[in-house]
Amino acid sequence: MASLKIRKVRANKESFREVEFTDGLNLIVAERNAASTDRDSRNGVGKSTLVEIVHFCLGSSVTQKNVIHQLRDDNWEFSLDVEYGDRAFTVRRSLSKPTAVTLTNPARDLPLMDAAKVSLNGEIEITTKAWKEILGQICFGLTEVTAAEKYAPSFRSLISYFARSGRDAYLDPFTASRQIRSYQKQVYNAFLVGLNWRHASEWQVLKDQEKRVRTPSPDSALQKRSTLAALENEQVRLVADQQRLRSQVEEFRIVPEYSAVEEQTRHLTTEMRELVNESNILKQKISRYEQQMSAESAGDLSRVKDIYSEAGLLFPDSVSRDLSDVIRFHNEVTTHRRDYLENEIVRLRTRAGEISSRLDLLDDQRSELMRLLNEGGAVEDLGQLQFRLGRTQERLEEIEKRITSLESSAAKEATVASGRQALLSRALLDRSERRPKWSTVTSRFVEVTQYLYGQPGEINFGLNENGFIFETKMQRRGSNGVDLMGIYSYDIALTQVWQTAEHRAGFLIHDSLLFEGVDERQIALALNYAKQSSENLGFQYIALINSDNLPLADLRDIGLHWQDYVRLQLGDARPEDALLGFRFSQTPS
Repeated sequence: MASLKIRKVRANKESFREVEFTDGLNLIVAERNAASTDRDSRNGVGKSTLVEIVHFCLGSSVTQKNVIHQLRDDNWEFSLDVEYGDRAFTVRRSLSKPTAVTLTNPARDLPLMDAAKVSLNGEIEITTKAWKEILGQICFGLTEVTAAEKYAPSFRSLISYFARSGRDAYLDPFTASRQIRSYQKQVYNAFLVGLNWRHASEWQVLKDQEKRVRTPSPDSALQKRSTLAALENEQVRLVADQQRLRSQVEEFRIVPEYSAVEEQTRHLTTEMRELVNESNILKQKISRYEQQMSAESAGDLSRVKDIYSEAGLLFPDSVSRDLSDVIRFHNEVTTHRRDYLENEIVRLRTRAGEISSRLDLLDDQRSELMRLLNEGGAVEDLGQLQFRLGRTQERLEEIEKRITSLESSAAKEATVASGRQALLSRALLDRSERRPKWSTVTSRFVEVTQYLYGQPGEINFGLNENGFIFETKMQRRGSNGVDLMGIYSYDIALTQVWQTAEHRAGFLIHDSLLFEGVDERQIALALNYAKQSSENLGFQYIALINSDNLPLADLRDIGLHWQDYVRLQLGDARPEDALLGFRFSQTPS
């Protein structure tokens, strides 16, 4: 078992103020001297800069938000004298060459150093990436296999909980940076407290799958089911249309000179309509002539005499002779009229017979033409049918794709949902099996908060269908800085628990940001608890604090001689009192 400890922080500039650390309590105090003007401030003297330097030597990137980024053109090189087990060596890294790290000879026995080349002066230069891999193994037991896993924790992500850097790191016990995402918070803290971090990784994989299933459709499950039902009904209709159109296309027979046949059919229809009209007129004439023939009759003189006799009148002989002549003439005219009507009726009936025969002939001809038209059509008609069939098939394919997509989406959502429930079941069982390990962090947290406030705080490592839940509850919430002491309690509990691990970081660093607004009594108790714990377990507690945040009376009451643990005093009165030997104007540290 071995832990990584920081023994000294150095730089290649004479102005830099070296600082050495021992096991147990180490204080970096920023003094506000009597000679300081009202415009002077502890900001810029180097407290947070020191934390940045430690992180830089441990492989962190340097961005514009870092104070030391402003030194990149001045050939600054920082060094950490470190100790790992029985090996003491130096790690050196230059701002002008941040991709490489130089280690002194004793580091050659570290894991993953087999391929490293040792120079004549005994130094070893490796890439910063390789250095972080080595640190991951010696501090947290991370292997190459672990690093290759999806959403795996890294050395840089984990060490941030043992050396919080920047104001964002002091907002919540479980986040060391504002930029970390929910799944990263779960992975890192699950790893640190002894839960199965791979379950947190699996939850994020399921969330990724869920995003792919649901994106870009914002529709609810009910809307999707309604849409699927509508599409399936349209699919049934389109299949019927497709079959009908396909049958029509397969059975379609192209009629040569289709337009000419259509024109001939129209002519036949016109002629038949005219013949039917003529036939109707003939029938009317025949009926009228037959009625006229029925009305024609011969003259009868005796009948005339009877009529007159009934009236009491007598015809003279001379009148009778004249009437006989008239009746004879009338009978002759009637006979001629009947002969004419009979001849006309015969003629009309003959014509009607001719028309009927002609209509039968024309009807047969038109029926044949209509059969041709009904059984086939022009090339243009076939093209139109094929076009309609093609459009129907296109729409059907589109519908089928949408149905497949919706069904696949529903199936994937169901798979994700079932996978989420299955993962929750496995994670709950695994959490129960790991209780002896993670509950140690809980008991340590309760112990620390009880010591600080006289009442135990609460810390929860729970589970729901979205993954791990990490939360704390302090009994005296509302007291100045109580939430910051929740961060302190979590960090110190983690550090205590990790001191029993085979691979571990042997230090815990807190910036002055942790003590801002915290009650003096709790600051004194926190420093005293850290002193006792670090001495008992053999790790380093490094606290950077402003002198006016030191609760002198409370420290005296509990018997903590804080001056004995001051490793470096920084000041704001003179530039040379700052860590770098000068101050950045208007640059917070």
